[in-house]
Amino acid sequence: MLALKELLNGKVRFGLIALAVGLVVALTMLMSAMSEGLITGMTGSKGSLKADALVFQGDTQLALERSLLSARSVSAVDESPGVESAYPVGHAMISVSAAGSEPDGAEASGADVGDDGASFDARLFGLGGEWEQLPQVEGKAGPPGPGEAIVDITAKVDGIELGNTVSLTPIGRELTVVGFTENRRYIMVPTFYVDMATWEEVYLATALGKTGQEASAGGEDVPEGSEQTPGEGTSPALRGSASIVAVELAEGVSPADLEEQLGSGFEVATPEDAALAGNGMSVMVLATDGIQWVSLVIGALFIGVFFYITTLHKTGQIAAMKALGASNVYLYRQLLIQIAVLVTIAAAIGMFLSLGAGMSMPPTMAFDPQPVGWGLSLLAVYVMALVGSFFSLHTILRVDPATALDRGEH
Repeated sequence: MLALKELLNGKVRFGLIALAVGLVVALTMLMSAMSEGLITGMTGSKGSLKADALVFQGDTQLALERSLLSARSVSAVDESPGVESAYPVGHAMISVSAAGSEPDGAEASGADVGDDGASFDARLFGLGGEWEQLPQVEGKAGPPGPGEAIVDITAKVDGIELGNTVSLTPIGRELTVVGFTENRRYIMVPTFYVDMATWEEVYLATALGKTGQEASAGGEDVPEGSEQTPGEGTSPALRGSASIVAVELAEGVSPADLEEQLGSGFEVATPEDAALAGNGMSVMVLATDGIQWVSLVIGALFIGVFFYITTLHKTGQIAAMKALGASNVYLYRQLLIQIAVLVTIAAAIGMFLSLGAGMSMPPTMAFDPQPVGWGLSLLAVYVMALVGSFFSLHTILRVDPATALDRGEH
């Protein structure tokens, strides 16, 4: 086949073309993966909750940070018609220090944890059920016990290891890391998953600026050394409450139906919709979508123009083949075969470079390759290469076979 013979005879020239196109493909894929990674890092813990709908406090604009449901409200949601199952979810903002923490066996080996004792920001999520939704990467899968936590694996960058006992500053509460999960960050910081009793204590302590012992029901200090079961140091008004409630709906019941049943004191949305609400996410999604589309358009236009220019450089060769009896259909078919082969090779190069770049990035880097996003990038490349071939077809149709004869005479 003429198209393949030309590719084989011009390995260096066409190899450079494939490499150039591959770099453009890699750029579009990287932009897509980094944009998706940014959204995943901002919303992973919230958007990945296993539920058909999330129930928030009313007038909070689906903001997890502002929502707080009383025990009575949690029960009202659980008992609502159309709700098959429900579990509470708590949220709190925390600062974590790994200073002085040691994993099991570290004391004996002399291992140090924490580079300089500096604290880092994190989010605390309390789960009242459905622990199997957390992907198990290392250690315990859940549920954790009182004072234990399962942590997003990106916390390892901050010196957190399995078995560490970390301190929550400035409240003085300690958590023991018993497991690691993945893709569960929120607002680009690691998430610590605990049981609801532990969440209640930490939430109240962070709200009042007191330790869990000081935040007792009457605000009195608990004598040092006294035993306290989880939840005993929690204000009675907070006990049994949650930030939101995750629910599984009966067949035929929508989040809008549930919101109508619950009344104006509640807001209901799917996890996907809730994840994109609050924290400036609407603007961020608009910006990341714009970046992806601009990179797609620029990359695709570059590829289309690239193949058009390549065809222009072959005008003499096309004229000579026409003079030998080649039809326009035959020449265009050979061009399409070349474009398909080169774009396929370029796509493989681009995907390899993108994955290599992603593997070299630190865990905290926003990089989340999605098959849909990458598939869209590849589709755009093929489409624009085809569009570029239409311009090339115009050039093929305009080539006069007499041109080759004139050049032969001169």
